[in-house]
Amino acid sequence: MNMENTVLFGVDDSDFARQSIAAIGHLLKDNENCKITIFYCAPDPDLTFLRRLLHKYPEALEEYEKICRLEEHNIVDRARDALAESGVTEDRLALVCEGKCRDPSAALLELASKEGCETLAVGRRGPDRVERKFIGTLAYQLVHMAENRPLWVIDPRVSSHDVLIAVVGAPISRRVVEHTVKYFGHLSERRFTFFHVLPPLPPQYWDDTRILNEKERKDREKTIKQWMNGYVEEVEKIANEGKEKLIKVGIPEENITFKVQAQDKGIARDILAELEGGGYGILVLGRKGFKSINQFELGSKANKLLLSAHALAVCLVN
Repeated sequence: MNMENTVLFGVDDSDFARQSIAAIGHLLKDNENCKITIFYCAPDPDLTFLRRLLHKYPEALEEYEKICRLEEHNIVDRARDALAESGVTEDRLALVCEGKCRDPSAALLELASKEGCETLAVGRRGPDRVERKFIGTLAYQLVHMAENRPLWVIDPRVSSHDVLIAVVGAPISRRVVEHTVKYFGHLSERRFTFFHVLPPLPPQYWDDTRILNEKERKDREKTIKQWMNGYVEEVEKIANEGKEKLIKVGIPEENITFKVQAQDKGIARDILAELEGGGYGILVLGRKGFKSINQFELGSKANKLLLSAHALAVCLVN
């Protein structure tokens, strides 16, 4: 199996996880170059009190441990069945179950490094029943630990496979484009929109504390226009490169658009508004934009979008 094109999906024993992996299956079933590995990190059961209770019946304790191991494999099998039912063939599936696992996020990252899996995926929520919780523990940890790999956070209520690609005028956007083409280039009947929100003017272009004369005002307007044109040109260049790549893999030109708008309520909120208004089900964006953000290695806009976006697959590209 070519692990480079493998999505490593971490599951748990919850309906949400199985629904999430089914959503992944529906999304990738026609991408013949993409494999999916299901990984379950089985917790180490605390048998301290049970051993005390059954110290005279060691065979009963052994039987209990055997049942636990069987259930671990049943959890993986149920996830596999959900994926197979979505249309992914057996030859594109792999199953991994790790017993006595104390740290699922670390185990998932270790397996990804060991097997060379490129992309990680996880359901938005975990087995907890707190409906108001924004994001599950495993997803939260991976968002802040998997800075070297693309990470998909899946809400299984995905109802559309139209793709919104958030681009900025920085190298990260070229990686975002490459990721989109590689994993979603088979969606030939879907819409692909390159979307950019113009940031506010930098401080050097703000009005002075004094009133400008006519010549100064015109010079400032000219400078601002030049800045905006140069900024948009760089973003448009990246979008055009992406458009050519999408066309090359079979996406009809009429299904590809490029939208630029001035910031209204805030860049993250403007992207959310476009997602909801446009009916997109997949968001692909970079973990960070221009700024070097050390805390958690996640940009503020990506963090806001991850916490606020619902009913779609959020793909964070490193």
